[in-house]
Amino acid sequence: MKIANRQLLIDTHAHLYYSDLKSQLDDVISRAGEAGVEQIICVGTDLDSSRESIAIAEKYLNVFATAGVHPHDAKDAPTHFAEELRKLAGHEKVVAIGEMGLDFFRNLSPPDVQSVVFRQQLELANELDLPAVIHNREADEALLTALREITPKRGVVHCFSSNVETAKAVLELGLKISFTGTVTFGKNHNESVLKAIDLGDFMLETDCPFLAPVPNRGKLNEPGNISHIAQRIAEIKGVLIKEVAEKTTRTAQQFFRLPA
Repeated sequence: MKIANRQLLIDTHAHLYYSDLKSQLDDVISRAGEAGVEQIICVGTDLDSSRESIAIAEKYLNVFATAGVHPHDAKDAPTHFAEELRKLAGHEKVVAIGEMGLDFFRNLSPPDVQSVVFRQQLELANELDLPAVIHNREADEALLTALREITPKRGVVHCFSSNVETAKAVLELGLKISFTGTVTFGKNHNESVLKAIDLGDFMLETDCPFLAPVPNRGKLNEPGNISHIAQRIAEIKGVLIKEVAEKTTRTAQQFFRLPA
């Protein structure tokens, strides 16, 4: 899908270093541009992928990077990981700390370790005046507790899948949320949440190479698919896709302090 008049869209959460994307990255970036996606944020999940994200951002003018440790990888984080993230965050194209957070669904790292690593990154993000990119799966209560203790100056709960109550609690703390291709999968929490919040409360993301939206569900996901997400959100909200694109783009540019 191509946005009429090349309406600007931003993919605020992509993992471009996965081999299926990295092997064809020039084409992936080109297709994104053809679909109206003019800025992409490549999100790190550990020290190595954070470095890869920065390397990709150095190569492409319209790609930016984050540096962080995902809850799955928290158990493997070296004791000095926060200092390493601080160094990476000094790069001119790093626009956020993360992906950080809590995942009590898979529990690939012990919950107490996840919590410690998460809080350290929240503190670092605030110290550096950078946004926190936050992962949450089946951990609503613990997540909100942490966010109330260490409230990010700027924060986004990505790939939002929780209920309206949790969404409102997150927004009341001054954070944003973001939506993926799951909004196209049929009836789920996303629809009720979208109906309950304002256009300025959220951003768009693909979380590629995962969660390809309908009509590409089950295939390799990439940033160019974000137009399908914008279209479905416009349908749910009862507005024009242009309104969704304009508002979410403005929100993302202000949130990550991206060049207009």
